Amino acid sequence: MIKLATWQNRVRRRVEGRSPRQIAALTLKTLRHAARSFSPAAARARRADQAFDRRWGTDTGGTMNLSALNVARDRALLGFGYQASNGVALTEAMAIAAVDPARFAFVDYGSGKGRVVMIAARLGFARAIGVEFAPELHTVALANADRFTAVSGAPIRCDMVLGDAGSFDPPPGPFFAYIYNSFGPVILREVLARLEQRAGAGDPVFALYVNPRHREAFEDNGCWHVLTDRGDWVLYRLAATAG
Repeated sequence: MIKLATWQNRVRRRVEGRSPRQIAALTLKTLRHAARSFSPAAARARRADQAFDRRWGTDTGGTMNLSALNVARDRALLGFGYQASNGVALTEAMAIAAVDPARFAFVDYGSGKGRVVMIAARLGFARAIGVEFAPELHTVALANADRFTAVSGAPIRCDMVLGDAGSFDPPPGPFFAYIYNSFGPVILREVLARLEQRAGAGDPVFALYVNPRHREAFEDNGCWHVLTDRGDWVLYRLAATAG
């Protein structure tokens, strides 16, 4: 009975204050999230999760629906559930962009438990920052960053920021953004607008968009130049800084 009451309370919290349309959207997202968890790709992702965490003693794996997290409901409806990115595209994208990571700040927008931020720190970026708006995931990311530093996973400590990606001000200087489709076009456009404000400074700004379901946010206004398109990820450079 206690477990049933807990489940009922959880469901009540998720739907409280939502319109029927919002409840329907939430239900659809939950069903899609559940279906993906049984796919072959999900099985491969779980194996990658386990390999990374065994090596470093971290906790970066698993999936989680946003409705189960303590986040603002209006923003949760604009985002997608947590699933760790394996960071495979990052090394290849850096080579294509001819990026010297020691000159660049790296930011993972929607960083979850922080795995890609740790990978970036290990690759030698001058700063490796993760921005996550779910307090539960942020707390895990902080513990992961501590553990990663303790076992000499990277020469610098990762900066884990609790906040909304759309309101995060990127640091000055050369910049490399990583976006794993953690949110829909509304928040994505907010992120890009802040990056586009950097155009006049003349610093190189790159964005790696993995699982690029909302490319129109990048490509509608002509500010971003496609450096390479691999289908499952696209590397952009802010056009005003392109050489």
